[in-house]
Amino acid sequence: MRGEDIKAFREGRSLNQPEFAGWLNKNLGRKYDKAKISRWENGTEKVPAPVISFILKEKIGIVTKHGPALICVAANRKGGVGKTAFTVNTASLLAKHFKVLLIDADPQANATIHLGINSIQREREEKTLYYALRASVEAHRAHGKAFDLSEYIVTTDGGLDVIPSGMRLGDAEAELQSQSSGDCALRECLDDGARQTYDFIFVDTPPHFGMLTRNALTAATTVVIPCQTEMLSVTGVEFLLENLDMIRRRANPGVNVIGILPTMFNARLTQDQASLDDIRRLFGVKMRIFDPIPRATVYAQAVAAGQAALAAVPDAPGYEVYQSVVDALIQERTRMPEVMTNVA
Repeated sequence: MRGEDIKAFREGRSLNQPEFAGWLNKNLGRKYDKAKISRWENGTEKVPAPVISFILKEKIGIVTKHGPALICVAANRKGGVGKTAFTVNTASLLAKHFKVLLIDADPQANATIHLGINSIQREREEKTLYYALRASVEAHRAHGKAFDLSEYIVTTDGGLDVIPSGMRLGDAEAELQSQSSGDCALRECLDDGARQTYDFIFVDTPPHFGMLTRNALTAATTVVIPCQTEMLSVTGVEFLLENLDMIRRRANPGVNVIGILPTMFNARLTQDQASLDDIRRLFGVKMRIFDPIPRATVYAQAVAAGQAALAAVPDAPGYEVYQSVVDALIQERTRMPEVMTNVA
């Protein structure tokens, strides 16, 4: 959440800075003053995580009706850039207040494993994304055959719904390629109810522009591009943006990029700072560049623990950045033409 977001929220409540400080102090038990509020708003001091969390809750209100979903795809042509960490942590944060579905569209099943779901067992039960896509395609061919996406969903302890992946999903690349509308399979799958059931749907994608990534981008409302602060990741962004232009022309003219999320950043390394400067210089004029997610062991430890890092360690390094992405996605959803007043 940026300074201008804080200011807009304060002014929306018709509060001056001293009144806003008093309101926060009353609700959070703190001792903020006008000077502190001013520094947040002009960007000279970061907004504390408890303030961000509290304001987001106030903005969200009480959800009274779910859907339609904003479909957010994490994509980059380079692997190992933090797509899965972004997807798992952002979806988990939003699941505290919204109905959220995470789709693991990467045959490596990183998001599935990250959340402690047994990918092998789900494959044996034929309850992964591969089988969901097959069932959806068959249902559409049969013109009216019932298809229930909920059969393939696992719900985590944090209330996040997940459609797991498995190695069999790799076969979908060739199978979808052979179909005349193969790049629309995921969109059709979600149109069978999920789009109106959930508030947010996240899709984690493979690190290449194959049929699975094309399916995700064809279904997407918006895209977040995680980008490790190193040269090859920056190059991956350039290729992805070219691919997105093609998707807009051929299949999904409304898809946009909400921003680039620099990841695995070490402020002490000259190369990391140089790559961050390159990201801002090359792309900052056209789109938002979020603050970088710092490199921290807590994210790797969370994978071993089978849960989102921010669920295990709410104040982990990068928490404020993830909250700013969450806020941006909430604002993006409110701009969707079909979203009505679904909060009290």
